[in-house]
Order: sequence, then C-alpha cells, then structure tokens
Amino acid sequence: MTREEVLEKVSKKREEFISWYHEFHQIPELGFEEKETTELICEKLTGMGIHPLRLDPTGVTAYVGPHDAYTVGLRADIDGLRVSEDTDLPFQSKHPGKMHACGHDGHITGLLGAASILKEMESELTVRVKLIFQPSEENTKGAKQIISQGILEDVDEVFGLHLFSDIKAGEISVEPGARMAQTDRFTITFIGKGGHAAKPHQCVDATVMAADFVMNVQTIVARELDPIEGAVVTVGSLKSGTQYNIISGKAVLEGTCRSYSEDVAQHLQDAIRRRAEAVADSYGGNVKIAYEQGSHPPVLNDVALSRRIADEAEQLLENRKLVHIAPLMLGEDFSWYQKEVPGVFAFVGCGTPGRKCYPNHHPKFEVEESALSDGVLLHLAAVVSAMHREKEE
Repeated sequence: MTREEVLEKVSKKREEFISWYHEFHQIPELGFEEKETTELICEKLTGMGIHPLRLDPTGVTAYVGPHDAYTVGLRADIDGLRVSEDTDLPFQSKHPGKMHACGHDGHITGLLGAASILKEMESELTVRVKLIFQPSEENTKGAKQIISQGILEDVDEVFGLHLFSDIKAGEISVEPGARMAQTDRFTITFIGKGGHAAKPHQCVDATVMAADFVMNVQTIVARELDPIEGAVVTVGSLKSGTQYNIISGKAVLEGTCRSYSEDVAQHLQDAIRRRAEAVADSYGGNVKIAYEQGSHPPVLNDVALSRRIADEAEQLLENRKLVHIAPLMLGEDFSWYQKEVPGVFAFVGCGTPGRKCYPNHHPKFEVEESALSDGVLLHLAAVVSAMHREKEE
C-alpha cells in the first residue's frame, strides 16, 4: 500500500463517495431507529465483497484483512438528529423533522470509502480492520450498547473521527490528551410553601431558592477548581410558578456539568449537591436532587497512538494542514471505546472556505464535500500507521 496507490484510488472514487453521502443524507434516523441506514450500509458493504454483521438493534460491523492479526477498529456513528432541515441542498432529508445535522452521514461515507479501498488492497494488509458502524451516538447510548455485545473483544486499538464545521475543509486535527468532555446532567427540585404574593412571610418561596442556587453555582468553577482545570456548570432550564401574584411552592431546574477528568466530574457533582442542600436549608425549604453522572466519560486520546497516526496522516494527506483545536466541552461517546482499548478521536474540517459556515446541529449545517475524501484518507492513515507499527516490532 504505497502512498501514491492510496491517493490514486481515493481520487478515482471521489464522485462515488459524494453519491453515497447524498444517499445517506436523505435518510436520517434517530438513535436505535436506524433500520434504513443499517440496510443501506449492508448493501454497500456487500457490493464491495465484504460480509456485514448486523448489531442489535441497529448498526453494522464487518472485517477486512487477515484473520488472527493485530486488529484496528475504525468507528463511524450513523444516527441523525431531531432537526428540521433548512438548507437549499437538492438532496435534502426525506424524513420530516429529522436531519443529519451533525455530519454522521459523512462519517458513514468516510468509513465506507475506507472499506472500499482496503478491500481492493486486502492482499497487502498485514493488520485486520474491524469496521464499526455505531448507532445512537447523539443520545450517548450506542457505544455502551454495542460494547456490551462484545464489539471490542478482538480489537487492539480504535480510531474515530468527526466532521467539524468550525475548521475549514483541508484542515485536520489529530492530537493527544483530553479532546472532549464528560457530560453530566442534573435536575434540582426546590420545594417550598406557596401563597399570596402580598404575604411572603407566610411562604417559602421556591423561585427565590432557585434563583439563589443559579447564582451560587456559578462560583463552583471559579472558586473550587484549580484554574488549570477546565469545567462548565450550566443551568439551562428553570420552571417555577403559575401566575404573577402567587408565590411559587415548587421550582425545577435542569442543567449540565462538563469536565475533562473523572475526578473533576465527581467534585462538580458533590458541589452541586452541597450547594442545593445549603440553599434549601437556609430558606427553610426542601430539595430533591437527581444527578446523572457520566453519560460518557471524557475523550482522552492515547498519546503514543495519536502521534503515530498524526505522523502518518501528515504523509498521506498531502496538502492538508494539521491544526490545533482546543479541547471542546462537547460530548462524544467514543470515549467508552477508549476505556477498553487505546484510541484516538480526530477532527476533519468540513467548513467551506470563503463562505459562512453553520455549526454542527444547526438546521443549515452543510458539509464541504471535499472533506469526505479527507475522512477516507484519515481512516486509511490509521490503518497504515498500525501496519508500520507491526514492521517496527
């Protein structure tokens, strides 16, 4: 597998990749509902001479390369979002209220593209490649679901990527260490005593408790964490009261904590509980706390593996630019794979140079189609780097 051979094959298949991307863009499906997507992936793999294995309830895995060899897992997520598309694309979503607004259609395309090249060059592979088309990333349940089915039992290292409109097509990021955050969710219910707005002395105002809590938690990051540690505490929803002249007896807040280490995540949970209980006690009210920690852990790229893949990507992706992206407070359940085996998660720029680019999850989100081939090449770089590892050993 010389660099020239790989580049030539990817170049020849560029229009085919774009055609696949258009097909998948039109059929977005929500997590664990990706039946049509699963069938189309199986159809494409079968057409390449690759035997697909369906996962439960949706998703696909397959192998390319020699049996009983060092195995590289390549992962793509396949679900869409509950977003109504607002683009002018001629291949818009056919499913009302659903859209591939995060780029997972491009992820599917990138992995299928890599699979097609790998199958054509299978006789030259010295490692086995396990293709993983994962369902239900957006609700953070898919990775754990398929890992529980043994998806990683024969995998030695794993690689994944994400199309990212914050950087332009032609820019790639493959970096070690913390890349994305652990995302936690909390619901705080303050219970007071309602009554007439003119008689506050007879009441315990749940709205005031909630307001105090919202302001109070803003100092957790500023005053309880090492300034070097990154973290976010956000209250995104506050519902209290029914009418302007009635003091509320119940207030419900929902929010999220995000951080780059499990130790910090635990500290945030403890601080949220401590402050909610203190606020309720100070006003003579009560509080109920529901805290869901770690729908997934932080994405932490293996240092040695990141450097190995980045070096190969720099060689293979010719004129593309390796760029630095600061760690993101966004979440990604690829992190569950990294808890099991060494793994790297990379970013592929898909913004169009010279025009306004909408962020992932936006109804107007679009993928610059040249980025599809970049995704293919980055998957291939991960495989080639593993082959070079084998030679070194």
